[in-house]
Order: sequence, then structure tokens, then C-alpha cells
Amino acid sequence: MALRNFTDSQGHVWRVWNVVPQYATGRDEEQMTPGLQGGWLCFENSGEKRRLSPIPADWENAESGALEQYLGQAAAVTQRAMAS
Repeated sequence: MALRNFTDSQGHVWRVWNVVPQYATGRDEEQMTPGLQGGWLCFENSGEKRRLSPIPADWENAESGALEQYLGQAAAVTQRAMAS
């Protein structure tokens, strides 16, 4: 897993990394959210998290402008409520 930091054009600092799921016994690939089975880029800052799938091939070496474009394509992640 690679990890990068970049600053977008509005001055927000983002961390971005790739997530590639490993399927273990008892966990079926079909249980994954549709479209995420092959992995995703995770973008995170102090108040927001987003996912982009599929993972762009050039993301590890992309300049900040390209990462910001990928960020714009990424879907917001909503926090799941904790079970009581």
C-alpha cells in the first residue's frame, strides 16, 4: 500500500492511499460493495473521506493536479452507525 499527501487548490491537505481487499475464507467477494471488489483509492482529510474505484494506474506518481481531479471523481463515504 502506497501513501501520499497532497494539498488541493483550496489549501486542504489530503492523504490518499490504495486499498486492495484480501478475501479470506468465509468472506465472499460478492459481499463487497458493488464496484469495489478490485480495490479503491481512499482520500481522507480532517473532516471527509472519499473513495475512487477503479484505482487509476498512474496515481502513485501523479502530480497534485491529477490527484485533485481523482478526488473530484471520488464518492463521499458516509460513516456507519455503531451497533449498540
